[in-house]
Amino acid sequence: MIRYSIPLALAGLILLPTATYADEGLADVLESAMDADFHGSGVVMCRWGQDSAATTYEVTRSDGMSMVSGPAGDFILSGSLIATQSGADWYALEVGEWSAWNLSERYSLGDRVATTRLGRPATEVIVMEGERKRARLVIDDESTVPLLTEVFDGNGDVFRFAALVEFIAAPVTELEMPEGFMEHEMLMSDVPSPRLPGAAFGYSRTDTYAMGDTGTQAFYTDGLFSFSVFEAGLGTRPAEFDSATRFEVDGVAYSRIVTPSNVWVAWSTPDRSYVLVGDLPPDHIEEVLRRLPKPGFRGVIMRLLFRLFG
Repeated sequence: MIRYSIPLALAGLILLPTATYADEGLADVLESAMDADFHGSGVVMCRWGQDSAATTYEVTRSDGMSMVSGPAGDFILSGSLIATQSGADWYALEVGEWSAWNLSERYSLGDRVATTRLGRPATEVIVMEGERKRARLVIDDESTVPLLTEVFDGNGDVFRFAALVEFIAAPVTELEMPEGFMEHEMLMSDVPSPRLPGAAFGYSRTDTYAMGDTGTQAFYTDGLFSFSVFEAGLGTRPAEFDSATRFEVDGVAYSRIVTPSNVWVAWSTPDRSYVLVGDLPPDHIEEVLRRLPKPGFRGVIMRLLFRLFG
C-alpha cells in the first residue's frame, strides 16, 4: 500500500499548481510549466487540527524528468515510470495507463497580482471555490514554475504550505534513471470495486489499479486535488496507524496521519479494510468519507462464526 501511494502523491504535489491555469484555457502556459527545467530547494508542511508535519526537499526537473530529494530519500518521476530509493536500493513502479486530466467547474481564478518572489518577477494567483479562497500561488513569470503554494481548509486557515527558498531557472545536473532496480512492478488497470462510488463530492474515479491479488487502488481527482482509496480484505493495518489520531465524521470514528504533503485515513468495514491517501483539504476529506463505505464491525456472533469458518 505505502509503496504505491507515496510516489503518486508526490507526483501530484509537483504538478498541482500548473493545473489551475487550465481554467482560463492557457494551454501554452500549462505545457511550459510542466516541461520547464529548473532546480530548487524548499520546505513543505501540512496541518490539520493539532496534527502537523513538515520537511525540506530539493527538486530538479530536466528534459521531462523530475527528481525530489528529502530526508526520507530520493524519488524520480519520468513519464509513466516512478522510482524510489530505500537505502542503497532503487524500486520502480510503472503505471500502465491513466485517464486524461480534467478540471472541476467548481474552481475559478481570482485576479492576478504582479509581485516578486526570491528577487524574481512573479504573479500571485488566487484559486476560488465558489466564494471560498481555496489556494494561493505565486508563479515565476519567466519559467512558470510555482515558487509558493498555500492550500486553505474550510475555515480559511492554511492546510498545506509549500515554498521554494532557493530557485534556479535551469537544471544544475543532468538526471538519469538508475541502471537497475531491486524490484520493478507494473501498476495495471483493474475492474472498479462495486463498493466504491464512481464519484464522491465532485471527485471522479478516473482510474482503478490492481494491487496483486489482495485488493485495488481507486484514484479520484477533481483536477486540483486528488486521492487514492486502497481497498483490501481484512488484515493487519500499517503499523504507522497504531499511534494515529482518531477523529469522527457524523459520529463515526476514523484514524488519520498527517504527513508533509498528504493525509492518510484508515478504517474498516465488517469485511474490508480501507486507506485513503490524498492532498485534498480536511473539509473535502470529511465530505468524501461520507460517500465511501462506512466503518463498522461484526456483531459478536458474526465475529465468532468468522473465526471458526471464515
